[in-house]
Amino acid sequence: MGTRDGSQQARAKTNPRILLVIARALANLVAVTLRHSNYETREATTDGDIRRVLAEWQPDVALIDIDEHANVFNSLGGGLAQGKIPILAFTRKRDTSVKLRAFEQGADDIVEVPFTLDEIVARPYALIRRSSGVKTPLVPKIRLGGQIEVDLIEQTVKLAGGKALELTPIQQTLLYILAANAGEVLTRETLLASIWGSAFQIESNVVDRHIRELRVKLGDEWRMPRYIETVPGRGYRFKADANGPTEVAAGA
Repeated sequence: MGTRDGSQQARAKTNPRILLVIARALANLVAVTLRHSNYETREATTDGDIRRVLAEWQPDVALIDIDEHANVFNSLGGGLAQGKIPILAFTRKRDTSVKLRAFEQGADDIVEVPFTLDEIVARPYALIRRSSGVKTPLVPKIRLGGQIEVDLIEQTVKLAGGKALELTPIQQTLLYILAANAGEVLTRETLLASIWGSAFQIESNVVDRHIRELRVKLGDEWRMPRYIETVPGRGYRFKADANGPTEVAAGA
């Protein structure tokens, strides 16, 4: 633990750093969500890139999609049990054996996908506090795609204009992924892999069905959408507003 303690003291004034070993669409959602606590993030998905980021950037915690990148545990050093950075694993599987194996390989905590955004803020916070004692301030409200306000304290999701939404976990994750990648076309395959996992065999129209249900709750007309537009032959895109797809704090 001495090396980690020393590196923490050397940069005690910087924001906590999180390494994301997650596919891009879901990684964008996680990175945006972590703005609630002013975390800094970097992405890496190969052993070489992971080792380089560990050496050069010295992250405080690693978040891994174990359904897609289960082979990177060795590169990360085995988690807190081995005196290395803590590991938070993501999985879409409800299989206890999958979770037990992840713990055996070094995972310190596990989150099931789809998830609620407060989990992505709270769990890294707890792991970093356990490993180094570092605390980060909470930014209760953030905006996704410039149009969706997420309030972690009030547990509310509001659209521009103040309309509150009541969403299922899958609808919430689907909306957040689209909004976190505002202006970018996400294919059905990307959305399937991000939410349900590439290994899952599910009905072919599941994305379209959830998009239709989500549009109903948004009050979105598919012919002239305000939020989610269909890109024929490609997929779906959350329409970026005049401020672009960047995310800004909406207030403390």
